Amino acid sequence: MIKTLSIAAAALATAAIASPSFAQSFSPSSGSVSGSGSVTLSQTTTVTCNVSVTASPLSATSAPIPTRSITAGSILCAAVAPSGAWSAAVVPGSTTSIALTIGANTVANDPCYGTVVVAWNNATSTATFSNNVLPPVNAGGRSCTIRSGSIRIPGLQIL
Repeated sequence: MIKTLSIAAAALATAAIASPSFAQSFSPSSGSVSGSGSVTLSQTTTVTCNVSVTASPLSATSAPIPTRSITAGSILCAAVAPSGAWSAAVVPGSTTSIALTIGANTVANDPCYGTVVVAWNNATSTATFSNNVLPPVNAGGRSCTIRSGSIRIPGLQIL
């Protein structure tokens, strides 16, 4: 029994050493980063919005996004505003995904808010959205779908 446990422990230790993906972190791991992009949001209507963010203070694995704005990319987006506390976090085991907690008050005044996992590209420091669904804030409300788009945050990487 002891020999079996020793072999299992050695196998687990070898897997942990060979698999550095257990320790993803943001780089830089302190300070702040800013970025912007354009997304297409759909609920009662489909709108294209410009989004700007500043994440600060960064830690190794997460960052609040206290400075964020949504501005008109299309005329209807003028009625869309950020909602809730936004943040970003690494996804354990992945350097190709990022978890974003985000929300918006929509054209229909029916806010959505939640955490979505989106594609992340380290080479371009870009988060890409593809049919990511945010749940409604209010009971009986409608969900929102971020149909497409991307936000580039120069200098941010996941190691």
